[in-house]
Order: sequence, then structure tokens, then C-alpha cells
Amino acid sequence: MGLKDHIAMVTGANSGIGLRVTEHFLGLGMTVIGLDKNIDNLKGLNERLHPLEVDLTNDVEITRSFQWSEENLGGIDILVNNAGIGGVTSLLDGNPVEWRKLFEVNVLALTHCAVEAVRSMRRREIGGHIINITSNLADHVPSYAPFHFYSATKHAAKAITEGLRKEVRNFSIPIRICSISPGLVKTGIFKYSLGDEMDKLIYDKYPSISPTDIASAIEYIIRSPENVNISEINIKPTGSES
Repeated sequence: MGLKDHIAMVTGANSGIGLRVTEHFLGLGMTVIGLDKNIDNLKGLNERLHPLEVDLTNDVEITRSFQWSEENLGGIDILVNNAGIGGVTSLLDGNPVEWRKLFEVNVLALTHCAVEAVRSMRRREIGGHIINITSNLADHVPSYAPFHFYSATKHAAKAITEGLRKEVRNFSIPIRICSISPGLVKTGIFKYSLGDEMDKLIYDKYPSISPTDIASAIEYIIRSPENVNISEINIKPTGSES
């Protein structure tokens, strides 16, 4: 089955990495289900794109999106768990409301979507790919305090990815699990969480990569032979410290 016959689901598809991955998949001839709380950028983008307005903190809405994929398209072959949000305050100045929201989106939604994808693939006896976008902050804790809880969620997401890989490795169908840990990517995540001034400061001070670089890495993963499971990719900007 060529890539043009694949059906992919991308979370956080309305902007940043998710939007670029969605566009890249469409350019490969794939059918894409784009999940996001806001789908304004997805409407009318392509006839093979199916935008679904989904709140990823809502378990019922996540489950319904997978049901929709099976009822209308026969299920998915690829899941890209991209949705994520950044922190605003340090741990000491933070509060449970902020921590809970980060954990719900960055960890619980990622896990829920991955588990739903595995269940769907097993029911249909079709192997596929689950690709979780984590972060280089899944490997260390930065000095910048507003990133501390965010980093904790990415550590958790990376651990869950490896746990999933271990749990599916003996299945009769080849479900391949991968985490991509990017360094600084030029998206709107900092503008959304920290404001325009901090966004500009970060990208002026540190080297970055683009969402296109992540999309290209994902294409490399899904083009790999069936006997190859690329379990982790770290992508860093040239010249970056970490």
C-alpha cells in the first residue's frame, strides 16, 4: 500500500507542527483527519482533509473522533500525537489549574489517542504507526522556570511512548511506536503561553528548526520497511546547546 492510500490522524493540526505535518501528508496524497479545538486554518484546505473540532481534554470527544474515523473512513493507519501546550509560570508560582491543563493535553490526551489507535488497528488487524511528538526537554530539565512542569509532562510522554512500544512488540500485526524529540521549533507555542516579547526574545537568541523539518522526519519514519521500528528521533538545530 503506497502512502497515498494511507489515512492519518494528526492532533493539534490547526497550527505549528501539526498544520505543517497535515499539509505534508496531503502533499503525499494521503487522507488526513485533523483534530484541534480550533479548526479555522483547516477548513477548505483540501478535499482529503477532514477537520474535527475536538477538545483533547474531553475523553468522550477523543473516543468519538476515533469512532468517526472507523465509521467514515474505515479507521486510521497513522497517528501523529502532536498537540501540546506550554507552561506560563514557575513551579513555585504556579497552581494546580495550570499543571492539570498541561498534564491533560501533553500526557493524558496523548496516551488516550495512542491507546484508541492501537485498539482500532488490532480490531482491523492492520499494522500502522503511532508517532508521539515530545521535546528535547524530555531528556533534561532546563533552567528557565516556566518550562519546568512542561518538561515533566514531556518526560512522561517519552516514558509512555516506550511503554507502548514494549506492550505492542509481540502483537501479530506490526504496530510501530516512535517518539520525536525536537529542539527549539519555530511555532506559536511561546507566543501563546508567554507573549509576543518572550517569543521574539527566544527565537532571536537561540537557533531553531522549522515544522517542515519535523514533517520530513515523520515521512522518513513512515517510509521505513515493515521490519524496522524507528523508536526515537532527536532533532536539534545546528549550533544548539541542548
